[in-house]
Amino acid sequence: MKNLLVITIAILLFSCKEKTENAVVAAEKSNIVSSVSSQKGSRYSEGASLIDAIYFEIIKEDKELQLLDDEINLIGKNSYEHIKKKEILLDKPKEYFGEVNEKIAAVKDSLLKKQMQNFIKESSDHFTKSKQDLRLLISQIDSNNRSITQHYDFFKIRKTLPEIEKYQNQNPLKLEELKKIIADQNQLLEKLKNLK
Repeated sequence: MKNLLVITIAILLFSCKEKTENAVVAAEKSNIVSSVSSQKGSRYSEGASLIDAIYFEIIKEDKELQLLDDEINLIGKNSYEHIKKKEILLDKPKEYFGEVNEKIAAVKDSLLKKQMQNFIKESSDHFTKSKQDLRLLISQIDSNNRSITQHYDFFKIRKTLPEIEKYQNQNPLKLEELKKIIADQNQLLEKLKNLK
């Protein structure tokens, strides 16, 4: 009977220990922050920052947020590509009018110089206006992209803050251990000071 009681207690203790260990493992799995920081490879596999890494873990199961992320990335990529194409279109006229102005500047005959300036004026003014219009639009696109990025960053912070708070709650600092080390250190220091 005594052996049966010992065996029963041992099984209960083992079962409780196993349940506690399983609960800790389950808590770690449910905590995105723990899973992100333990991934192998690059610092954070889905993003350069911890915020992005946590956010990308959150949106893995949310199709709407994935679509939003894709839309934001696409608008940024499209704006960059379209701006580049427009800027490339300006390269040849810019070079052309630069060469024309150099040639006009080298002309010594003032009447001919004036005729050349008048001849290119309308076309040159049109190019200058197109260039200014493009700069204004690029400025607006850049401003909008910055605003989109900043609002999206704030949204990411709102989505990820609960995860970092959950991580902190699941992993309290427990400073008592450090305070005990300091007490042990102080005790050892006193002992060393009193050595003769």
